[in-house]
Amino acid sequence: MCSCGNPIEWGRYEMGLTKCLKCANRINEPKKMGRMVYYHKTGGEIEVLSAESYHENKKYFHRKTNRSILKQV
Repeated sequence: MCSCGNPIEWGRYEMGLTKCLKCANRINEPKKMGRMVYYHKTGGEIEVLSAESYHENKKYFHRKTNRSILKQV
């Protein structure tokens, strides 16, 4: 049961969330953010970050130059 008295939806409960959908939409909590990390050619992983950490380090996640040398020709 949620603190408001409503039952927590089963899918939310399985994910470990402690608030019902109404309470979750009502509260402006910072959302989790993520990025894809490739340690090798295949099999990327998702790195989950807090919104604050993501915005502080965003400049390191995105390329500033061309992705391919062919675009420079």
